[in-house]
Amino acid sequence: MDLLAGAAFSWCVVYVLLAIFFGILSARRSEGNGAYRVFALACVAVGAYAFGNSQQYHLTDAVRAADWGMRAFGVLPIAAALVLHASLLYADVSQETRRRVLTLNYAVAVGLVIAVSLGWLHRVSATPPAGRVLAIGSLHYKHYAWPPSPAQPIGYALMLAPVIGSAALLVRAFLAGKREALLACVGAFVLVAAAVNDVLVMLDVQRSILLVEHGFSAFAFGLSFTLLARHERVSDELTLKGAELRRRARQLRKAYEELRAAQEELVRKEQLALVGELAAVMSHEVRNPLAIISNAVAGLRREGTSAEDRVTLLSILEEETERLNRLVGDLLRYAKPLSVERQRLDLDALLGRAMELARQHVNVRLEKEIAWHPEGGEEVSPPPVFGDANMLRQVFDNLVQNACQAMSGGGTLTVRARSATEDGVEGITVEVTDTGEGMDTQVRSRAGTPFFTTRPGGTGLGLAICDRIVTAHGGVLAIKSRSGEGTVVSVFLPANRTSEIPALRSSHPPASRLSTSPPSTQQGGPS
Repeated sequence: MDLLAGAAFSWCVVYVLLAIFFGILSARRSEGNGAYRVFALACVAVGAYAFGNSQQYHLTDAVRAADWGMRAFGVLPIAAALVLHASLLYADVSQETRRRVLTLNYAVAVGLVIAVSLGWLHRVSATPPAGRVLAIGSLHYKHYAWPPSPAQPIGYALMLAPVIGSAALLVRAFLAGKREALLACVGAFVLVAAAVNDVLVMLDVQRSILLVEHGFSAFAFGLSFTLLARHERVSDELTLKGAELRRRARQLRKAYEELRAAQEELVRKEQLALVGELAAVMSHEVRNPLAIISNAVAGLRREGTSAEDRVTLLSILEEETERLNRLVGDLLRYAKPLSVERQRLDLDALLGRAMELARQHVNVRLEKEIAWHPEGGEEVSPPPVFGDANMLRQVFDNLVQNACQAMSGGGTLTVRARSATEDGVEGITVEVTDTGEGMDTQVRSRAGTPFFTTRPGGTGLGLAICDRIVTAHGGVLAIKSRSGEGTVVSVFLPANRTSEIPALRSSHPPASRLSTSPPSTQQGGPS
């Protein structure tokens, strides 16, 4: 008796130490800590069962021994449920299947614990239980237990089910390629055999001693080795993947350097191509005024030129000289690097000044609408916009002048300012709308191209300069127009942009952002 009691108590100590060990592992490891934690709890439960049996073996009083046996028996459903839980976590079962199995598993375990505590599985009476002599080999002892009730076989079957299920899960994991699960499978089979032996003993089918607390040791050490071996396997896999990632990072770094070199070469060639294109355009734009100037000078040198013709030729010289001067000035403004000096803008004052310039066109009616509310909501304070007032003055002055010149026969110029959001960035949108002749598809597609203009005397750089300034402020300039329906030019400026890094940057010229949808209001061709 004392030999069995000592063995059972020794296993109790071993299981508690295992629980402490795996509890520490679960706190220190991120991978697989759920299985460590549950297995630690299972060790605690089996340790409690072993302690109860040690008291049953040690006591000679029949009633007290039977009571300790019943207490130990009440811990078994929880231990079996935790064993199945740990096996489920190791076997990597799907979340949905695991959830359903664990719900049923713990519901049955709690039900069995309640049944044991209420005495539904044992017939507790005032009469001390008669002891049975149990033996294995030369080892004999007298076992005291309360007699089973008719429901006890069902309880035993429900306790066996999680243990058998755990063995099946470990075999499945082994067959799926987890070779480290072999020892856990062997331990699970030993535990199943021990559990079946104890059920047969408790049902008085055979006279062997109780073996679960001893058989669980094989399962505990087998699963311990399996969990630790899995950790080593995962660590090796992570090491290999880390080496592979470092190799790929080196390849990507090399590819990036090659790509950057190719991009720099492409940018250099693109710059050369742009210089060549600009030189060709400039030569064409300059050649015409020079030819006119040359002809005028030749006319002035001609003898017999009348005073009236001289006045005409001099006016031509002055006009073409002014045109060349304007062309060179616009070209310098277009090519000059922009340095934005940001300050909080008085947008109302900027728009008011631009509209004052439009009052010289007596046949143009002016309208100004400022609504600081999003999508028809309640009016709120306008979001602060930071920018270079001088640069933005050029933008709005140019857009208003373009709109007025597009309405040579008269019309309505409308300037609207409102809160807006562009690509998730809050800001302000200013729309300059006219009721002029508008643009057809071909003109609209080239509206932002440098040196393209539909107006005599224009340089074709106005919209290109405006787009550069707006882009330097992190904004977007867009045009909507249809022939005969007028034009809308909108300028979006982001709020709270105190940095000079653009918030919104298009890689395309303004012409590629033009909408083909009919505008809600209208403008003329580019200057």
